[in-house]
Amino acid sequence: MSTKIITTLGPASGNPEVLKYFKEHSVEIARLNGSHGIIEEHLHIAKLATNAGLDLMLDLPGPKIRLGEIHDKSLAVKTGEKVIIEKEQEHKENNLKTLPCQFPIEKYTKINDIVYIDDGKLQFRVIKIEKNRIQAEALNSGPVKSHKGVNLPYGTIDIDFLTENDHRLIEKLLPIIKPKYVATSFVKTIDDIYRLKTAIQNSLHNIKDYYPKIIAKIEMAEAIEPVNITSIINECDMIMIARGDLALETTPVHIRVPFIQNDLVQRCQIQNKPFIIATQILESMITCPVPTRAEVSDLYRAVVLDKANYIMLSGEAAVGQYPKECVTIMHDLIQYNKIQTVHTNKKLKTKTIEKKLTTKRNLSKIKRKRI
Repeated sequence: MSTKIITTLGPASGNPEVLKYFKEHSVEIARLNGSHGIIEEHLHIAKLATNAGLDLMLDLPGPKIRLGEIHDKSLAVKTGEKVIIEKEQEHKENNLKTLPCQFPIEKYTKINDIVYIDDGKLQFRVIKIEKNRIQAEALNSGPVKSHKGVNLPYGTIDIDFLTENDHRLIEKLLPIIKPKYVATSFVKTIDDIYRLKTAIQNSLHNIKDYYPKIIAKIEMAEAIEPVNITSIINECDMIMIARGDLALETTPVHIRVPFIQNDLVQRCQIQNKPFIIATQILESMITCPVPTRAEVSDLYRAVVLDKANYIMLSGEAAVGQYPKECVTIMHDLIQYNKIQTVHTNKKLKTKTIEKKLTTKRNLSKIKRKRI
C-alpha cells in the first residue's frame, strides 16, 4: 500500500474545485481542525469534503494552552524586553507589555523556566512569579499574535484531558457528519483513550451502526515513556506523530523529534499499526510556491524510508497560498517512489535471474569437466 495524504480543511481548501483536485492527487482524508472555526463551518466544509469522496477526520484540540486575544495587532517584543504573562489582565504595568494567557501559567512554572510561544518562534525566560501572573524576559524578537500556542516543557501540568470544547465537538458533530476518524490531542496514557471512547459512546447512544476509528496524537513527553506508548499504540486504531508540540514538549526542545519519530515508526511497524507523519512537512509553502530542499528530504524520509501510511498537511492546505501545489509535490514524490520501487524490483529480479543462469552455466561446465 502506498502512502496517502491528509489535508487540513480551511479557507484555502474549502471549495469543491480544490477538494476535487485533492481527491485526484493521492488525498484520502480531509481533516477538520477543531481548534478553529465554529460548528456550522465544520458542518458545511465536511459536506463538501464528503461530496468530493474524501473520508473525514475530526481532530479534537484537547487542552492546548494558548494566548488570549491580542488587541494590538502590531504588538511585538524585542530581545531582552520584560513582559507580563497572566491569565487575566487585571494588573497595569506602565513600562511592561502584557500578554494574556488562557491558563494560570504561574502555577506550573518556576524561575528560569523557558516558556515557548507560537511553535517556539518566541521564547521567554521566567524571572519572577507573582499571584495570577509571571514576569518574563524575551530571549528573541518577534510579533505576538492572538491565540498562539504556549508550551511549558519544564513544568508538570495538571489539566483535564478532554475540554469543554472537545465534548461540544463530539456531541454536535459526530452524530451528524460521522467522521471515519477521531483524533485526540495531548494523550499521555491509555486512560486518556478510555475517556475519549466513553465520551464518544455517550454521544452516539442512539446510533448503532457507526463508531469512528481512534487516532492518538503523540505529542507529550509522558506518552513516549515505554510504559505508556506500547499500551497507547495497542488501544488506538492509528498513531499520529504530531511533531509540532512534540518538539516543544520534550527536552532538549527540537532536538529529540527525529529520534522519537524513528522510535515510533519502528514501534508502529512492529505492532502493525498504521501511522501518520504530521506537522511542517511543507511549511514554507504556506507563502512560497516551491518547497525547500530540506522539506523535500523530510518528505522523502516519511514516504520512502519510514513508509508512512499517511502524511499530513496542516496550515499549508488550510490557510496557505498554494494548497494544490503542496498536494502536487507530495503526490509526485509518492508516484515517483512507486516507479523507483518497480524499477528497483525489476533490476533485482533481473539480477536474480542472471545469477541463477550463471550458476546453472557454471554447474554445467563442472559436469562436463567431470564427464
